Amino acid sequence: MEKLMKIRLRSPYYLYGLIMVGLFVLVYYRTLIWMYGRFMGADSYYSHGFIIPFASAFLIWQMRGILGKLQISYSNYGLALIIAALVIHLLSTIFYVFSSSGFSILLLIFGISLFIFGKEVTKAVLFPLLFLIFMFPLPEAFIGLLANPLKMNAARIATFFVDQAGISVYREGFYINTINGELLVGNPCSGLRSLISFLGIGAFFAYILDISMAKRSILFLLSIPIALATNILRVVALVLVTHYYGVEKASPDSFFHDFSGIMVFVIGFSVLFLIGRGLYGKNKK
Repeated sequence: MEKLMKIRLRSPYYLYGLIMVGLFVLVYYRTLIWMYGRFMGADSYYSHGFIIPFASAFLIWQMRGILGKLQISYSNYGLALIIAALVIHLLSTIFYVFSSSGFSILLLIFGISLFIFGKEVTKAVLFPLLFLIFMFPLPEAFIGLLANPLKMNAARIATFFVDQAGISVYREGFYINTINGELLVGNPCSGLRSLISFLGIGAFFAYILDISMAKRSILFLLSIPIALATNILRVVALVLVTHYYGVEKASPDSFFHDFSGIMVFVIGFSVLFLIGRGLYGKNKK
């Protein structure tokens, strides 16, 4: 009976939560559709976007014991952030700039947290909320600016390593020529997709480990060279497959092309895990 009474007392909060979620979906419907399209695109850099809110919710759920002891207050700064987020969203949708509308969601979440729960609770869940940034796609123009130099560097470095192995290849821009065909280092091989994903993984991994802030920063920053190095390894493998078996075996529709992408993630994650484990082990001594 006592348990039933508690559920009844809490039911208005669940109702308010459902109403807030409904209003959010209504207001941000077009932005959410845009984000879904970016997540599901053929050359998506944000296919991991669906996982991010669940990871953030998991981190907050793990803190439920601590959060239950914190004092809930109300902050007018939160209301200011909510208004600012809605203004940015309105202007963004008017001018069809959905990337800034997407990031306004993060501002809105912080505003709601501050307004309803206050500074103390918001400070406690600061990282889980900031972690949501990895689900909001960057503008396509900015992606292009980052991808092109990364593709060029990947093609240049991969050509150097293959050439050092005694295999005759030469590069023209994004194209690497072998005796059995010409390999194009396209956007999927730029390393940007791996970089975005590994930054998120590195941040999550560094946060959950019981290590010093300095070691957390090191682990997070190491995700950058790990992502770029494993991607170069993938390009080298694709060049070798093209050289020995023909360009069809390394084309974007081939099994090896997709398999090498999976292996890049597995190798990179393994390296990051081992480094994290090593840092954690040193921290315990």
